[in-house]
Amino acid sequence: MAMYALGMSVLQDVIAFEKTKVKQVAYADDLSGAGKLQDLSHWWGLIHANGPTIGYTPNAAKSFLIVKPEHYDGAVNIFSGSGIVVTKEGQRHLGAVIGTEEYKKEYVGEKVSEWVHEVDVLSAMAKTEPHAAYAAYTHGLQHRWNFVMRTIPDISPLLRPLEESIKNTFIPALLRSPVLRNDTRALLELPPRLGGMGITSPEKMAEVENLNSINLTRSLTDI
Repeated sequence: MAMYALGMSVLQDVIAFEKTKVKQVAYADDLSGAGKLQDLSHWWGLIHANGPTIGYTPNAAKSFLIVKPEHYDGAVNIFSGSGIVVTKEGQRHLGAVIGTEEYKKEYVGEKVSEWVHEVDVLSAMAKTEPHAAYAAYTHGLQHRWNFVMRTIPDISPLLRPLEESIKNTFIPALLRSPVLRNDTRALLELPPRLGGMGITSPEKMAEVENLNSINLTRSLTDI
């Protein structure tokens, strides 16, 4: 990976912000850029022209241009013939999502449905193997939604079905208690060293995790 990064640095020099006015980030072979349409067109042209000479071949069919609805027609005209997919709805991006509120809700909703199913499976296990289920949840499953919470803002309401599954299905199965009061749920969110079980509420943690992520990466985004 280090050698790959060194090789990509040659292309990065060609498409640098100072030359293209496009804010960009690279993760392995995934390049992302943000800017005005004309600047992005120039940026893409430089990648297409200079990338193959160092072994980096851009794939237009897997490249997406996400624009606001009012800029959609202009984007289609500017990138006509490039093969790039232009969308005004949104698209997945490295495990997160960029786009409209409707697209974000759809994407997160699909994730939540998947996680709720996994919680249900673990809840069934908890009835006979509570310790194993608890360990699997706190050391594994609970971290499945961390990245989404950190990278997609304002999703607390969308995570409510997941919290309901944890509160009403998993924890009762774990504790063999059919009813879980709100104060008991709050206690179980605390870490074990404070008398809890470390079973956090994704609905409550979403905004905190997102703000923490923004603050921790501010040195990169404020450049």
